[in-house]
Amino acid sequence: MADWSKAFSLSREAVAAATPPGTVALIEHSAIHQNGRYVDRVVQFPLPTPSPADPLNWPRWRKMACMITVAFYAFVANFLSASLAPALPVWNKEFHQDVRPLSDLMQLVALNVLALGLGNVVWVPLSNVFGRRLVLVVSTTLLSVATAGGIFVKGFTPTLFIRVTQGLGSSASETVTPAVVGDLFFVHERRRWMAFYTASLASGSVLGGITGGYIANGLGWTAQFMVGGVLTTLASVATFFLVPETMFDRPKHALPVHEQPASPPPPPSPAPIPPPIPPPIPPPAPRISVPPRVSLANLPSARFTLPTRYTWAAIIATKDSASGMTWYDTASSQTELSSWPPTARGGRRGQGSSAARSSGGTTSGEGGTGTGTGTGYPPYTFRQSLRFGAYRGNLARQFAKPWTTLLLPATWVVMFQYGGLVGGVAVISTVGPQILSRPPYQWGGNAGLLFVGALVGIVLGGLCTGLLADRRVKRLARDQDHGFAEPEASIGLIGPSLVVGTCGLLVFGFCAQNPGKYQWVGLEFAYAMVAFALTQVPSIWFGYLIDSYDQLASDCFVMVCVLRALIPFAWTFFVAQWVEKSGYLIPFGGFTAIMGLFALLTIPIILWGKRLRIATARYVTRNQ
Repeated sequence: MADWSKAFSLSREAVAAATPPGTVALIEHSAIHQNGRYVDRVVQFPLPTPSPADPLNWPRWRKMACMITVAFYAFVANFLSASLAPALPVWNKEFHQDVRPLSDLMQLVALNVLALGLGNVVWVPLSNVFGRRLVLVVSTTLLSVATAGGIFVKGFTPTLFIRVTQGLGSSASETVTPAVVGDLFFVHERRRWMAFYTASLASGSVLGGITGGYIANGLGWTAQFMVGGVLTTLASVATFFLVPETMFDRPKHALPVHEQPASPPPPPSPAPIPPPIPPPIPPPAPRISVPPRVSLANLPSARFTLPTRYTWAAIIATKDSASGMTWYDTASSQTELSSWPPTARGGRRGQGSSAARSSGGTTSGEGGTGTGTGTGYPPYTFRQSLRFGAYRGNLARQFAKPWTTLLLPATWVVMFQYGGLVGGVAVISTVGPQILSRPPYQWGGNAGLLFVGALVGIVLGGLCTGLLADRRVKRLARDQDHGFAEPEASIGLIGPSLVVGTCGLLVFGFCAQNPGKYQWVGLEFAYAMVAFALTQVPSIWFGYLIDSYDQLASDCFVMVCVLRALIPFAWTFFVAQWVEKSGYLIPFGGFTAIMGLFALLTIPIILWGKRLRIATARYVTRNQ
C-alpha cells in the first residue's frame, strides 16, 4: 500500500513531471531546422536496435503483410463464430432424426464464444515462452482442421465438439494478434493499426451474421463449413509464410543521467589576513557528476522524478546485490554502449533519436529496409522469417502471470467494458434475426440484413479511431513543454462512443418491444450504435494496455478475453427465457444499466490514470 499512498499524495506538478512506465517523451521541440525555422520532431519509441531482424526495422511491405494476415485471421475467426447463429433454424429442417429445441441449438453459439475467450489462458503463456509465430501457426492450423471436420460430422454432439474446437483455434486472434501490433509499430502509430485490427475482428462477426443464413438456406448446413474451410486454409497458409516472429528481446536500459556543467557557486571571501589583498582564487572547473541512484526498493517508479538540471543520456542497468532490485546507473563510458545508440535529449528509456541513425541502425518503422547494410548484421531473409522464436523458459510462471494482472486497475475497466459491448452485440445478433423473421416484418431468410447497420457502425468507428487517436496523442504531447505522451491522452475519445453504444442497447429494446412497419430502421440504427462503440472502445483500450504495460499487455488481454467470453455466454444463455417472460424492453433496459455502470469506470482512469500507473510501476517493472 506504500506505493499507492505515495502516488496519491504527490502534488499535481510532481505527477506531471513523473515518468512511470507508459510515459514517453514523444515530441522533441525545435529539434529540426526546416525551411528556415526550427520545428518539432516526433521521437520513435521503442528504440529500434541495429538488427534488421528487429520488427521495428522491417520494411513497410513486410509489416503490412504481417498485419493484414493477422487481421484476416481475426476476421475469419469471428466470421465462423457468428455465421452459425442465423443458420440454426436450418438444423431441424435438415436433420429430422435429431430435432433439437432452440435452447439446445444456442449451445453451438454460446459454447463457441466461451471457448474463444477461455482458450487464451493457454495461448498467451505459450506465446510468451515460445513466441508469437508458433502459437499463431498452431492456432490457425487447429481452426482449419476443426472447420474441415465440420463438413463430415453428423449429429448434435459431434458438431458441438467441432464448435468448441473452432473456438479454441480462434482464441489467439483475440490476444496474440493485438500483441503483434505492439511489436510491429511505434507508439505514435499503434492506435490506427489497432483500429484496423478491431474493425477486421468486428466486421467478421457482422459479415458472418449477414451471410450465414443465406449459405445454410441456399446450400445446406455443411456448406457453411465448406466456406469456412476455404477461409481458414487461406489464413493458415498466409500465417505460416507471412507472419515472422515479432517477439524481439531488447536490451534493458533506461533513463538519465549526466548533470549539465553549471557555473560553480562563488568561493567564500577569504579572511582579512596579511597580505591585505589576497590573490584571486580561480573558480573550479565544471565537472560532471551523477545524481543519486533511483531504486525500485524505495520508489514506486524507477523513472520517477529527477531535478531539471539533469539531461537524459544512455545508461545501463545493473543489479543491486543487497536488495535484488534493479538499479539504473550511468555508463562509465560510451564504449559500453557502442552497440546501442544513445538516447536523445528529453528521451525516455529506449527512446529513439537521431543518434540511432548514426549508429547504422534503421529506426524508421515505415521505411526500414531490413538489409543490414552498414550495421554489421546479416540481412533478414525470407528463410529467416520462417523460423520460430527461441524458447524462453519459465513456463509455470507464464501461466500464473495473467492472473496477477488483476492488480492493475485498467485491466478491470477493459474487462468490463469490452465484455459488456461484446455481450450486447451477441444478444442483438441472436435476438434480432428472430424479430425480423416474424410479423410485422416477415423478412424470412433476409433477416440477416440486420447486420448491415452494424457494418456501417464498424466502418465509422474504425475511421474515427484511425483518424483521431494518434493525432490526439501527438497534439497533447506537442502542447507540453517536456513533450511527454501519456497513454491516457486518447481515453477522452472513449466517452462519446460509450454513451452511443450504451444508448444503442436501450434503443434496440424499445424498438423491439414496439414493432411497427418501419421500426426495423430503429433496430438497424441501434445495432450500428453498439457496433460503433465495439470498434472504437477496445481499439483505444488495447492501445492503452500496450503503451502502459508493454510486455504485460498480452497477459492483460487474457483476463480481458476471459470476461469477454463469460459475459456474452451468460447474456445469450439467459436472454431467451428473460425475453419470453418479460418482453424486450426490460431485458435490454437491464443491459443498458449494466453497461452504463461499466462506462462510468472510465472516469477514474481519466482523472487518476497516471497516479495509478505510478502506484503500480514497481509491479510492472518487475514483471516485464
